[in-house]
Amino acid sequence: MQKLSLNQASDKSVAKPVRSQAKKSDWSLPWWGWVLCVLMSLVIFVLTVAVTIYLSVKSSITKFRLQATDTYIKAQAAYQAFKDQDLELTRTRLAEAKTSLDYTQKRFARLQSPLTVLGYKQYFADGQVLMAAASEGLDLGDHIIEIVEPAAEMLGFTDDKQEDGDGTTEDRVKRLLDTLQIIGPQLDEVITGLEGISTHLKTIDPQNYPEKLGKFFGAKILLGYLGRPELADFAVREQIASGQQSLTDAIGTLKEYRPILDKIPQMAGGTGERMKYLVIFQNNNELRPTGGFLTAYALIYIEDGKVMPEKSDDIYELDKKFKKKITIPEKLGKYLTTEKYWNLRDMNIDPDFYRSMTTFIENYDLVPDEPHDIDGIITIDTMVLTDLIDLLGPIQVEGYGEFSTEPDAKYNAPQIIVALSEIITRPTPYIREDRKGILGPMMKAMLEKVYGASKDKFPGLFATMLKLIDGRHIQTYFIDKQLQESAEMINLAGRMIPPDDGSDFMAIVDANLGGAKSNLFIDYEVEQTILPPENGILEKRVVITYTNSQAGDNCNLEAGLLCLNSVNNDWFRLYLPEGAKLISAKGFKGEAETYDENGFTVIDGYFSLNPKSTTKIDLEYTVPYEDTQEYRLKIWQQGGLREVPHLLDVNDNQEQIVVTGDTNYKAKF
Repeated sequence: MQKLSLNQASDKSVAKPVRSQAKKSDWSLPWWGWVLCVLMSLVIFVLTVAVTIYLSVKSSITKFRLQATDTYIKAQAAYQAFKDQDLELTRTRLAEAKTSLDYTQKRFARLQSPLTVLGYKQYFADGQVLMAAASEGLDLGDHIIEIVEPAAEMLGFTDDKQEDGDGTTEDRVKRLLDTLQIIGPQLDEVITGLEGISTHLKTIDPQNYPEKLGKFFGAKILLGYLGRPELADFAVREQIASGQQSLTDAIGTLKEYRPILDKIPQMAGGTGERMKYLVIFQNNNELRPTGGFLTAYALIYIEDGKVMPEKSDDIYELDKKFKKKITIPEKLGKYLTTEKYWNLRDMNIDPDFYRSMTTFIENYDLVPDEPHDIDGIITIDTMVLTDLIDLLGPIQVEGYGEFSTEPDAKYNAPQIIVALSEIITRPTPYIREDRKGILGPMMKAMLEKVYGASKDKFPGLFATMLKLIDGRHIQTYFIDKQLQESAEMINLAGRMIPPDDGSDFMAIVDANLGGAKSNLFIDYEVEQTILPPENGILEKRVVITYTNSQAGDNCNLEAGLLCLNSVNNDWFRLYLPEGAKLISAKGFKGEAETYDENGFTVIDGYFSLNPKSTTKIDLEYTVPYEDTQEYRLKIWQQGGLREVPHLLDVNDNQEQIVVTGDTNYKAKF
């Protein structure tokens, strides 16, 4: 073996360490260096993924939001077109909303992966439920149009697909009644569809959602980038629960009202059986509890929607034949001191129309030589006459001349009101036969005007009738129990029922006892001040201002002049929730009294209002009330009144509303 020299050995021993140092310098790291590199790489990877997901989510959500907003706008446009009673435009808008919703669903589908990564898988599933519900809702919209279309013309809808035709209004009414009889089963399909949507929506649990949108992870940052930071306060949980409950309530209401469609044709004699009604004219210019003084009556028949007046007469003539002597009720006799016995014309002292007409019909049946096989009672007032003439134009009444709503310069009242008063009420030095027999001929002339109305008048005619019903200018009473129940459901029966949901309640009921037709010139204003309840008791102050703006007439019988405006001797009653307590009452002649009646507590008083003067009734009282967060009030509107402004001050927050019918009011304390 060859031996190395000392120099060679020395060279080897030196060379090896040099190579080893070179390797360590190029490729080796301390252990902590390797750990740092791995961590940095992981951070870079996570940030890259996060930015990618964020940008993807931001882009997808932005596009989805824009598309969803477009769908919402188009759906709202379809709803508005339906409210505007334009079926063809509704069809167009629904089609646009469906197309937009299809794109919205596709946009939403792209959010599945990023939402799943962010842990929002359940929210994505709920979103799919909402999309499906929206689609089903739009399909139901199409079905509703199909239901409405056959009766569109008579319901006040415009529809370019409807043929004009040459049929009379009478023919159209007949078609409407025929249509209503087949709508019922179709409406059942709508209810079933809504129940299906409701079932789907109830799979969404509101408790899975935060109270505010901004409480979602990262929501505030994302909403800021989207330019909608205000949505952070959107009450997510409350809106979901509220929407579910609203749909449930709507289904319940539809189910409740559904049987009415089967009864309306029967009411109008459209089911093969002629109906006989007693029509009573309530003169609301001489206001009484149900809407006006019972001044005249007529007998009519209705068959297939066609009204045929038979006879009409003065209510005083009816009272002459009423031989039963009934002592006048104490409450009425206290103020109506001119009467000893209770006449048929004064039997509408209960503001609840059903109770008053029940009393009336029981005694009417005792009058000899009058038809007693009637199916019900219909009352109308002067607003029915003036509103229909405003819409359709003047009417010609054979033997009496023309009637219009042109203002009479002398009396500052519509010509028809002055003319009727001249015929009916003006004193004469001779006996005027059949003074109020004009009701029959006038009804005939008015019906001919309605039946002869051109097609373009139908939307206004339909809207006018709804307004008159809502304001209790038209009220009905049926002998048949089911028909009566149907009338009550659509607020056509003048009922006054105590609230059963803990709400406050108020009904102002006035009775003009001997004040001529002064209500024609009286305006009403109501101010209510409500304090938050304490220990289940709510304190209120109500100020009612009555203003007679017209000068008085010469009402001396010997003068023989027309007497429209005189001193209004008013029997006043305020109906409140049972348990109300009167604190103070100002403005009455004498002391006010309180008593309980038909589930209400009543404040009862009396005052006089002179022509060209103002009277205020100022009341303070308490009512039982438990809700410390929200004030709820049901205002019951007396029949025969025009609009009545109410100023409500709830805990120093004022709001002005105009009441034209029963009104539900809410405000936070």
